[in-house]
Amino acid sequence: MLGIFMALQLQNWNENRKQEAQFKATLEQLYTTIKYDEEAFNRDAILFKNQQVTIDSLLNNPDFFPDKELPYTLYYLVFDGKPYTSESVYHAHNLSYNSDNKAQKELTKEILNYITRIDDYKYEIDGRLIKAIEDIDIAYPKLNLDNILGDYDRSDSTYYDATDIKNVHNLVRSHKFRAILKTVRTYKIWNLAESRNRHSDGVSIRNLIKAYYPGVKMFYKDVGIIGTSIDGFDDVGAKSTPMTLTNKDQNIWELDLYLKVGRVKFRCRDSWAQNWGADKFPNGIGKQDGPDIPIPEAGNYHIIFKPVTGEYEFIKQED
Repeated sequence: MLGIFMALQLQNWNENRKQEAQFKATLEQLYTTIKYDEEAFNRDAILFKNQQVTIDSLLNNPDFFPDKELPYTLYYLVFDGKPYTSESVYHAHNLSYNSDNKAQKELTKEILNYITRIDDYKYEIDGRLIKAIEDIDIAYPKLNLDNILGDYDRSDSTYYDATDIKNVHNLVRSHKFRAILKTVRTYKIWNLAESRNRHSDGVSIRNLIKAYYPGVKMFYKDVGIIGTSIDGFDDVGAKSTPMTLTNKDQNIWELDLYLKVGRVKFRCRDSWAQNWGADKFPNGIGKQDGPDIPIPEAGNYHIIFKPVTGEYEFIKQED
């Protein structure tokens, strides 16, 4: 009987050890994707704050804006952030806890509450703003096709003609439109508060994960580089060129590659869900959904990238 009891105890211990290992593996994925959530929510907060300041300027001093900039300014206010789908939702649903482990159970509860909050909430939008602009037949700004982020192209001074400019000038000074702007301002403030709250929630959850699992690290898989300096972006069917993980502890990825004059970005799993960019060369700190990294000179490069910090470096090699 004693032998059977000890065998059962050993089996339970092994099962608990396996379950704990799987639980921590999922926590590590969540620790990474929630960090990505934080950056996305912070980006939204910056956008909403800048939009609020812009609306205040339009209401208090519309003459501050050159007339030729007004169409771009109004369409900027329509923008409510880049579409974002959190990968944390997927990983959270794969989080299987031991019902006999109180710490696991409580942590899972907090994580699922966080997922519910970020998955259900939608930013407030006032559709009257875009309708008012469209009602005076102001076209959406031309996009800069040289930039994958789709920045407005303001180089064509004829895109908005004199009639467009006059109509927008009159619109922003009308009583009805000013009332719309005041409502939109309220929505932007609500959205600013919500994006800040979601950012704080992410920080709090990651701190809870760290408290449970002090050794947790950021987890990145299949890091690669893509851009016009290689084979192009997705619009021409290009794929990321894989990089090699050379230091697992510090999460350093490296690659030797010939680059043409052009632009590149780093990303994971050949997807834009996790991507980094900046406007600095030959080194800098990439930001989530940042601009394309310029490559001003063709040649063979040794490329180093650290996704945890965003640090990157392009070291030109001897020909």
